[in-house]
Order: sequence, then C-alpha cells, then structure tokens
Amino acid sequence: MKILITSKNGELLYQYDSSSERVVVDNALVTGLISAIIALSSEVVYSFPREIEYEGKILYFYYENDLVVSLLVDIESPFNGNILPLLLAQFKKVQLKHKFQSFEAIRYEEEIGIEIKSCLAEYLSNIQQNMMNIFEKTDLSDYDSMIKLKSVAKDSMLDDSHDFLSFDVITRLIPEGIDKILYGLVVGIPVIVTGNRKIVESMIQSLRFLSPTKLLKVKFWSFQFERGFDIIGTNDYRGLIPSVNLIIINIEDGIVYGGRSSSYFEKISLQLPDLSAMEAYSFIRTELDWIFKSLESLSIKTHSKESLPLEKQMILLELLEKLQA
Repeated sequence: MKILITSKNGELLYQYDSSSERVVVDNALVTGLISAIIALSSEVVYSFPREIEYEGKILYFYYENDLVVSLLVDIESPFNGNILPLLLAQFKKVQLKHKFQSFEAIRYEEEIGIEIKSCLAEYLSNIQQNMMNIFEKTDLSDYDSMIKLKSVAKDSMLDDSHDFLSFDVITRLIPEGIDKILYGLVVGIPVIVTGNRKIVESMIQSLRFLSPTKLLKVKFWSFQFERGFDIIGTNDYRGLIPSVNLIIINIEDGIVYGGRSSSYFEKISLQLPDLSAMEAYSFIRTELDWIFKSLESLSIKTHSKESLPLEKQMILLELLEKLQA
C-alpha cells in the first residue's frame, strides 16, 4: 500500500508506504502522473478520475481544495477510494493544529503519519465489525437451501444440447480474467457473455461447472438482455456498464470487463486448463470447502475458531451480503 498527498502541481507533501522498501522513483512517477492528469483536465472537479489501473494495481484519487490524495493498492485490497477523504481529513487536522502551509508538511510528517495509520486501523476495524454484524444477523438455519452442499449431478448440468468448451480453450479465448469470473460466480455477481452465439452458449455451459456453491440461473442466449440471471448470453448490452457488480465477457475482444481481481481465485484458475468439467467442479468444490465450513458454523451460531485470511473474509462477507439481498 502506498499513500501520497500532493499539491495539484504534483508536489509531494506526505508519503506512506507499508512495504519494507520505499522506492522513490515510484513516488516520482505517481506524482508526475497526477500532474499530467490535472493538466489534461479542463474542469478538474468533474474530470479528475477516481481510479485507474497502474502497474497491475489500482491507483485511487481524491481531489479537494488544491490537494490530491492517492492510494496505490493491490486489486484485492480491502482499502479503496472511500478512505481517501478520511485520510485527507487527518492531514488537515494536523495542519489546522499547527497552522502550517502545505509546503511545510514535511516538518510534521511523524504526527501526520500517526493520524494516517490510526485512520487505516479504524477503517479496517469497521470492515471487520461490519462482517461480524452481518454474521450475527444472518439466519442460515436453512442454509442448505441457499448454498448447495451436495455435488451437482451430471444430468442436471448436461440437460441440454449445448457442447462443452474445455477450460483450455476458454483460457485461450480470454487469457486474463478467469479469476474475476470465478469470484463473480461464487459470490453472485451477474455475468454477461457476448460474441458468436455458438461459442457463447458452449462457454456458458462450461462456466456452470465453476459454481459449486449454488445452482446458477442461466440463460444461454437472449436477443435482448434480461435481468435476474447469474449468467446470460447476449449481444444486446447497450447501456450496461461493467463494474465490480457486473461482469461482461467479450469473447471477440478476449477481455473480461468489470468484476474483482483476486490472487486467491487466480491461483485456482491456473489449475483449470488441464481439467475436465467434472474434475474442475470437484477441484473447486474442494478449494472452496472453507466457505461451506464457515456457513455451517454460522448456521448453528457458533463462529469458527479458525481465523480466515483477510481476502477470504472479504469473499465470505460479499457472499453473505448477496444472500441477504
């Protein structure tokens, strides 16, 4: 994680880097990028971007009163642009206390750092508290009807004439983004597949095997986009904007738009090309066993003693939120 507070001209006022090595050239590149973006924006307030992809990470921006706060984090990080106004408020808190000009901030770097780190800790604590609140409010006494713990029978998966498209072919058609698709199918983010109809239908048939947590509501092809499906094939997606809550797979471009990247699901996706449909289903079912164990413990209101890694906590939290919706 890297936090930079700069002037609108790119002058570095404060920096925080959670990594062990502080790479100065990276800061120079980021501040230079900020200056370039502002210079190219005819109306800063409206044109200044909220986020961009940068060197395989996400760079979030927040602009206020000639000050820019930027946050560079891994894509799966729990921190996002929502925290930036809070971080800037901490900077201004110290500035108001000592009544210094922005260019004098380096003199108060230690005190600003204390406030920034405290804000980060409180933000993360609130996320975890929110998760526990959802745990407490979620009634999973009938979780077996919401989350299918039983293996999906072959006849229920192959109940039509659509051909199966091997995962090796799928990874060739879309070289990057399988992790986003896996994430979406597991937690319940809608997936739209576009392109040649025959390939679309075959791909959807294969993607159904990547969801061991529930039986997906699928429509292989529609000439007009319809809501309410986990996966739908169509070339009519006008007005739909891919986001963290909507995934669009464009087979012709070979790109997955929207969704969430995940190092956890990326590791799983790398194993798929060599597997058959049912092997893929069994493999993912085994990999996601921690979800079922967590839900089972929640269903009897006894929290698991095991501490899940943060990324898994975020996946489980999003899944529970989708179940409550």
